[in-house]
Amino acid sequence: MSTRNGPHARANAMEKSAAPSRGPATAGTSARYSRAEYAKVLALQEEVARADADYQRLRNAYLDVAQNEPSNEVGLAMIGADMDRAHARLQALIGLPRLPFTHEPSSVARRELQRQAEEKH
Repeated sequence: MSTRNGPHARANAMEKSAAPSRGPATAGTSARYSRAEYAKVLALQEEVARADADYQRLRNAYLDVAQNEPSNEVGLAMIGADMDRAHARLQALIGLPRLPFTHEPSSVARRELQRQAEEKH
């Protein structure tokens, strides 16, 4: 009788692929999370999705103000600062280090808008 499928399949699979340490999964084993780890992973995914949505919302607002009201420097500065903070938060959540020479997203967005405006004329 085969032990591949059925009630004892899991036990047999565990016996065959039992590793001496509880380190990262190897090629022969499947990566499994405990309930607590899985809940943390789901919470982190939701937090990253929220941070990305915040960043995209602020970026779109910045681009909208820069295109429709380019003389509104106070509004651009306020939205740009919020956008930079949201970008830094997103980078921190996904594990990217904050480097001192990284261009701020608002500066990059401003250059993109200037380049687009020059291409239209």
